[in-house]
Amino acid sequence: MGRNYLKLLTLYLLLSVILLVSCDDDPVSPDTNKEGEIAIVSCVPNPDGRSGSIYLQLIDDLTPNSYDNSTALPFTLNSDQIVVKGEDLFILPFAQSDVIKKYTRGASKTLSKTGQLILESNSSPTSIVKLNETKAYVALMNRAKILIINPQTMEKTGEIDITKYGVGDANPDANQIVLRDGKLYVALAQMVGGYYAAKERPKVDVLIIDTATDKVLKMITEESTGMSQPTRPADINQMFIDEKNDIYVICQGGFGAVPGHKCGILRIKNGETEFDSGFSINVTDGTIVGESNSVTALFYPQYGGNGKLYVHASLPAYFSTPPNFLKDRICVPIEIDLYNKTMKTIGLPRSNSYGSTGIYKDEIIFGLATDTDNGFYTYNMSTGKVSEGAIIKTTGTPFLFKHFGEKFN
Repeated sequence: MGRNYLKLLTLYLLLSVILLVSCDDDPVSPDTNKEGEIAIVSCVPNPDGRSGSIYLQLIDDLTPNSYDNSTALPFTLNSDQIVVKGEDLFILPFAQSDVIKKYTRGASKTLSKTGQLILESNSSPTSIVKLNETKAYVALMNRAKILIINPQTMEKTGEIDITKYGVGDANPDANQIVLRDGKLYVALAQMVGGYYAAKERPKVDVLIIDTATDKVLKMITEESTGMSQPTRPADINQMFIDEKNDIYVICQGGFGAVPGHKCGILRIKNGETEFDSGFSINVTDGTIVGESNSVTALFYPQYGGNGKLYVHASLPAYFSTPPNFLKDRICVPIEIDLYNKTMKTIGLPRSNSYGSTGIYKDEIIFGLATDTDNGFYTYNMSTGKVSEGAIIKTTGTPFLFKHFGEKFN
């Protein structure tokens, strides 16, 4: 596979979410009559696969149904990421816009716009976490900063400069963030001169910040596994916490385009502030039961409890030449058993790389664009049963599924 092809593929895999959500310019407020327990989002891409529209609507449950976008909310935020935190829904504008917008699901189970925050230009917020009702952190990938805001008023209250932690340049490229025991953990992609970590540096960096003082405690580095590029912009849950209070970090390793860099998973155990030297899962060189081709990236992770992680595994072997980003079904839904370090397919069909993974009680919900239909498929964690087709069918690619109040959202 040629270097130019790999660069094109990597740029696509890194930014595909961003490019699909460009719409017109006027913001649209939610219809207050739209109520429900679940937020679903679908994308309608243009033929080039790099532009299109995004739609949000609320639904009640998983009763089989088909939804078009005629009554959905056409977000025109030129944004790529919708993050649900409790009853709040934040729109993070990774590209083309610099306004974070907040919507809240009230007592009537309807959404209303409850605030916004204008950022510096080209900030590219990648993630947001709430410490409490009046303090939240936002990672700004292009500004080498962690922004501190009041999530109630949507006002900036401070910032943390992380410039000096950049390796190779003055920006360490903050990606996903999580909070644990009074500390903020920040995954640093350390991309230099483009979309990759330096070839000579197959390492993983995570910054640890004290939330009481908002001072950086230290940067920890893992360099024995060959992994790099922890987490992925515009892809929530790439760093998550299990019921044991352990932090897991998904590493993309240059999406297969940087020789010697590995895709995999690392861990920071409960009560510790260093990488767990006794744990790693090498996905690049690992075996997936039920699939013979190699994986170069992991998309849309959803932790389901009991050590089980559900992801879309990206397998470039299924790309056509040249690649067709809409028609090529390169993603395979898999289960990763973190505690036993095993991987397996779960019997759902392949999808293109625009998708999602969510959770609803005992069901893992995969948003898939398959050869037969577009929509949300189910996998029952207790029984292992998968739906024969999409339970919830969508017009356009299923792009997000969030059941309000789920523990592992």
